[in-house]
Amino acid sequence: MFCARSSLFTLARPAAATFRIAQATSVRALATQAAAAPKRGDLTPAQAAFLARTGFNFSAKLLKQATTHKTYKDGKVPHSEQLQYFGEQVLDLYVTEYLHAKYPNLPPATLRDAVAAYTSTATLSMLGKSIGVQDVMRWEPQEVSSKDSEARMQAKITKALIGALYKAQGAVAAKKFIHAALLTKDMDLTPLLPLDEPKRALSALLKRQGRERPVSRMLHETGRHSSAPVFVVGAFSGLDKIGEGAGSSIKMAEHRAAKDALLKYYLHTRVNPPLPSDTEAMPHAERNAYVGAPLGDTPAIL
Repeated sequence: MFCARSSLFTLARPAAATFRIAQATSVRALATQAAAAPKRGDLTPAQAAFLARTGFNFSAKLLKQATTHKTYKDGKVPHSEQLQYFGEQVLDLYVTEYLHAKYPNLPPATLRDAVAAYTSTATLSMLGKSIGVQDVMRWEPQEVSSKDSEARMQAKITKALIGALYKAQGAVAAKKFIHAALLTKDMDLTPLLPLDEPKRALSALLKRQGRERPVSRMLHETGRHSSAPVFVVGAFSGLDKIGEGAGSSIKMAEHRAAKDALLKYYLHTRVNPPLPSDTEAMPHAERNAYVGAPLGDTPAIL
């Protein structure tokens, strides 16, 4: 990515988290078709090809507005600023609800950083390029053009297109696009977790849960008196082994065992969890009977 906080490949707090953006070939089926086709007169060949490639069911007027930045012709033609803002809110909603449902035990700060990574400038720029935004966006650089400024513009136009998709084809179409283009790709959330003092954090977590305090137990060791010893330690709460770690010293192995226990807890994953927005596509009777997934645990306060 292009900034420390929102980088897809170099995430803030503190290291890398990676995943690949869905390719344009997977995007064709992401937008549902409207009952009546909109008027599409006055499209350039590039704009017509863009609609055909993505499957977006936009009118010519809406497509032009969504792909026009306010710098184009000094803002004297309809531009994408409102659609961009709208798209940002739609993105945040669907990305947040999905990550919160999938990882119910994530600390709030980690959830916030994960959402920021999935919706960052670099991520959305890559998505925009994969569907050909660069071929249809209209803007006028206010400074010497660079790859960074072009990437920022691609991200803005991509947000505007998501806003336009929501307005033109509805919430279900926008959600399908976001899930297929962004959320089908996993991200390594480990660098975003608070793991600097794992033994202390694990003790606080178990205490708050009313469980027995963590105890380290040696599981295996080799070469204690050699130049390359290896110690394998388990982290236990009562009789339950909740983590395991190895290291060249007992202290290192204990540290890693506590960290492993925290990772297993924080990264607990629900498979295909129900989402509140699922009700948007449900018949009335099913909508009334919908029961959401239970809330996850609350992080321990150290």
